[in-house]
Amino acid sequence: MNYCQNCGTKLDANEFFCHNCGTKIHSHTDGTNATVKGQKSRFIAGILAILLGSMGIHSFYLGYNSKGIKQLLLWVFFLGFVSFIWGIIDAVSIFTGKINCDASGMPLADNI
Repeated sequence: MNYCQNCGTKLDANEFFCHNCGTKIHSHTDGTNATVKGQKSRFIAGILAILLGSMGIHSFYLGYNSKGIKQLLLWVFFLGFVSFIWGIIDAVSIFTGKINCDASGMPLADNI
């Protein structure tokens, strides 16, 4: 799947300009676009979920602010136990690909 480097709009492989913002598409030789500006890293999200998942930091990183606030409140009121388990489950989901996009629907990048 190709995305506009400027606005993140999904594009067909044969498009040379973004139909949303008009930006010229720069493709690699294999036909896929470079990492989209603002695309979040799967590795960073997973590490944040492991290390700081009990506070919901990974959710804020991915743009899921309401989920992050819920995790942060659980961390404050239940001393982190419940939200720690939630963070570990999210980390596994991120690394296995069950969570594969951020809050805006942009896929997570596999690079660091």
